[in-house]
Formats: sequence, structure tokens, C-alpha cells
Amino acid sequence: MNVYAKLGNKITRLYPLMMDITSHFIASANMWNNYPQMYKRLLTSRIFSYAICLVLFILYGCSHTPESDVEFENRSTLIVFTGTPTQTNTSENPIRRPSLSPSEVITKAPEDHSTDLACMKPSEDYSRIEINGYQLNQRTFKMLKTAQRLYGGDIDITSDAITQGSYSNAVVASFGTHAGGGVVDLSVMAPGTYTILYEDIDPLINALRSAGFAAWYRDLDELYDGSPAHIHAVAIGDQELSIAAREQLAGPFGYFWGYNGLPTTDKVPIRDPHGGPVVCDWMIEKGYPNKTATPSPGETAP
Repeated sequence: MNVYAKLGNKITRLYPLMMDITSHFIASANMWNNYPQMYKRLLTSRIFSYAICLVLFILYGCSHTPESDVEFENRSTLIVFTGTPTQTNTSENPIRRPSLSPSEVITKAPEDHSTDLACMKPSEDYSRIEINGYQLNQRTFKMLKTAQRLYGGDIDITSDAITQGSYSNAVVASFGTHAGGGVVDLSVMAPGTYTILYEDIDPLINALRSAGFAAWYRDLDELYDGSPAHIHAVAIGDQELSIAAREQLAGPFGYFWGYNGLPTTDKVPIRDPHGGPVVCDWMIEKGYPNKTATPSPGETAP
């Protein structure tokens, strides 16, 4: 709607008032000469006031546009925010916001590769080393390191927990199992104490077996009066195992038959308290579990 049309509407609305004022003005003019001087001044003042009001009213009508006459074209537009609103910080030290998404900011936990170590084929390094005064071959030591990673507990079976090594007949109660390579005894006590960590025994046995050992827990006084609590471990497939150690694997009281590896006076084997053996592919390649205690060609047995 243009300005002239709006002005016409205003004049139409004011027409009755203008006619009334005009009639009053004409009547007043006819009687002008008959009015006293005081009434002439009053009438002049009223006419002047009417004229000013009329002009102001017309000007107001032309310049002011009532809201009802506005075409709401702009109000039909919907503003959609497609981005993420950010807050403006007016302080001297603005807040630094990460540019990455939450899933990228969150640090991911490292993947657990311990299952890759289970049943890993051991090395064939038979060079000898000494730990805590006890001799081991590198093959046995590397298997202990694998078991330590699988176990992940407080007992350090690669160092302080070793209480008897290989290539030794120092302990008569071991009946020659430590005379060759691949056999080790491990303490199950908390480091620096005489407290047996019973809750760690089964996890440690499982880790040793997964790393390639036949392993059993020997309780206090089990072998002889005063014998210490420990784990006895035999490295399966070690070419330097003694005959007694081989019997603990494949003999009638052996690990692969589901027994605890200890011969009995009544010749009745004792069931393995830790369950059946762990049989890996590399053990099968070496002939287990059907392998006999007799050394194969190329193997040595003290």
C-alpha cells in the first residue's frame, strides 16, 4: 500500500471533523463583526488551535504506519542454524575449545595383546645364563618372560621368585628333575615376606602352562617335612630335559595324562589339581601328548 492511498484513507476519516470545523468557521465569520473584542480574540485562538491540530494529525497519519497495515513478508522467513553455536568470551584469556570430536579426544585404551602370547612357540636357544645364582637356558628364561606378561601379578618369576634352577642335583627331593635343562622352581610368596599369595597361584599356573610349561603347585610339607610352598615348572619340548623331567611330562604320572607329575609308592597316580594340560600346536609338532619319556634323536638327557 503506497503513501497516497494511506493519505486518502486518513482524509476520508477526517472529513466529518473538517466539515464541522469549516461550518463553525463560516458561522463564526458571519458573526465576526457582531462579536465584542474579547470574543474575537477567543475565537481567533480556537481557530488557530484547530488548524494546528489538523496539520499535526495529518502529518502523524502519513508518517506512522500501524502494525496491522504492515505486510509480514520478513516474518515468514525461518532462520535455521546449521552449525554449532559458540560462546564468545570477552575476557583476556579466551576459552580454548578442542577442534576434535569427543570420540577423537577421548584417549583409547591400549589393545590387549596378551592372548597373542599364549601358545607362542618358544625359541630354540639353549645358551645358558645365571639368575640369582641359578642356571637356566635362554629358552626357559624367555618362556618365563612370556608367562610373566601373561600373569601380570606381583610375583617376579624372571628374577627374585626363582628358588631352584636347572642343571643341578642340589635338592635330593627333586629326584633328578632339575638335573638337565628346562626345569625351575618358583616362590609363591609376596616379595620380601613369607606370606603365600594363594590368590595368585592359579593365575600363575595358567600363565606358565599357556607359555609352554607343565606347572604344578607344591604345598608346604608336600614333598618332605619342611618343604617350602612353590611352583614346579617343566619347559615342554626342551631338548636338554632330564629323564625324570621327561617322565613328569609323558610318563604314567605325567602332565599330558592329567596327573600331578609325582610318582607314588603305591603306583596310583594323583590327578592334576589344576585341570587338564594345555596342548599347543607346536607341542603336537614335537610329538605331544603321545610322546614318550625316551629322548628323541638329537636330544640329550642327563
